[in-house]
Amino acid sequence: MYLPLIYAIFYFIILSIFNYLGGYGIFVDEFYYLACSKRLALGYIDHPPLSIYLLSLFRITGDSIFILRVIPAFCAGASVYFVGELTKRLNGNNLSISLSCIAMMTVPVLQVIFGFYSMNAIEIFFVIILIFSVLKIKENSNYWIVIGAIVGLGLFNKHTFIIYTVAILTPYLFLNFRTVIRSKTFYIGMVLSIVIFSPNLYWQYSNNLPSLEFYKNAHTFKNMNIGYIQIISDQILSQNPATLPLWICGILFCFRNKDFKFIGIAYLILLLIFLYSKSSRPDRIAAFYPILFACGAAFITKDSLKKFLLSIIIIVGLSLSPIGLPILPLDVLSNYVTTLGIVPQLETGKTVVLPQWFADRLDWEEFHSQIQLSIDSLDESEKNETIVIGNNYGQAGSLEYYKISLPIISGHNSYYLWMEELKISPKNLIVIGDRIVGSLEPFFEEKFLIGSYSRKYSTENEIPIYFLKKSKIDTRGIFSKLKIYR
Repeated sequence: MYLPLIYAIFYFIILSIFNYLGGYGIFVDEFYYLACSKRLALGYIDHPPLSIYLLSLFRITGDSIFILRVIPAFCAGASVYFVGELTKRLNGNNLSISLSCIAMMTVPVLQVIFGFYSMNAIEIFFVIILIFSVLKIKENSNYWIVIGAIVGLGLFNKHTFIIYTVAILTPYLFLNFRTVIRSKTFYIGMVLSIVIFSPNLYWQYSNNLPSLEFYKNAHTFKNMNIGYIQIISDQILSQNPATLPLWICGILFCFRNKDFKFIGIAYLILLLIFLYSKSSRPDRIAAFYPILFACGAAFITKDSLKKFLLSIIIIVGLSLSPIGLPILPLDVLSNYVTTLGIVPQLETGKTVVLPQWFADRLDWEEFHSQIQLSIDSLDESEKNETIVIGNNYGQAGSLEYYKISLPIISGHNSYYLWMEELKISPKNLIVIGDRIVGSLEPFFEEKFLIGSYSRKYSTENEIPIYFLKKSKIDTRGIFSKLKIYR
């Protein structure tokens, strides 16, 4: 018990230190989640509500990045603990436990996910305890109830948890069919998962299933379509290339042991789905690799080989740590990733001089200042009849967080639903960028360029800020043109 707990506390402390030091600032998605936490609902366009409820429950406002990210840091530590416990369960010695836990802590993509607030960090924790619980069923069938709760909460946290659930439970049910269908607790668990998830299902139905539109658009317009070789290569690189022998051994272990075969099959199902989707996001199945680390550590029997592999994992992991952790000064980091040739492009239209997960934490206060300067250039009479339109939830969320002096709206994801909060029909609009100004301009008598903004480490350079003056119609009637779910 003690060694997994020691590693868990160590990882939590490391992440918390970086968060206490600022972690390069608030990530773009965190602004949006903080905005969501002010508007509690049974669902949101792009995610279920559990992660948002947690923000609200702990009264997290974003004033402290340390507090904002304490939940993902906890999920990181807890995940390491259960990986260590799983390794011990597989008859792994202390060296095996160290190998699996340290391997997990050196994975860049997991460092990124645990490094800011999102439902993804919570999902990884749920995946690990789901498999841990499935392995307990033969000892105690009541674990089906625990599994039902995990599945329900996992779906209430993130819809795509269904992929992990199907991939893990389908082969288990197939391999243990007769035993499972005779278990009353299996059906209790099924009902429990549906009950927990049902409030979000109700919200989806009441709002015409908006998340389906979001997922379709995100796959079509947001994610990059890449080839199979690059997908596999990205999986190896994002998991720390030195861990490759470990998780390959983990797959072999699963297929050589009857009780763990479902884990090996589950990984292959996930990988095939991932390859079929041609997704550019290596984090999509990242939650499963720590399980393979534990199995791989049990598969390797020679301590000398474990020590050698552990040393390589640590060396490579430390060299890659600036990619996943906010360690280096920004200019040094830019040169470092350029030298390594690692500046991943995860979404269409986003190529930056830093990894995107760091670039999207920077310059938001400067962005707010530039928008506020543009507002201050207006006459007082104009300000009273003006609102600001953000291109995306990051712009809208950051301006809301830093308390812009005018109302802010956006058509991006849940912000589109929140336009109902607007109490006035504005006669003037401040529009950020060129993307939507063309569709709005015909409804106004005048258009002026009143400023611009830039974000140093992004592609946003000298982006125009427009003032659309004297609307010809009730402006609330044209806001439907702003809708963008992706």
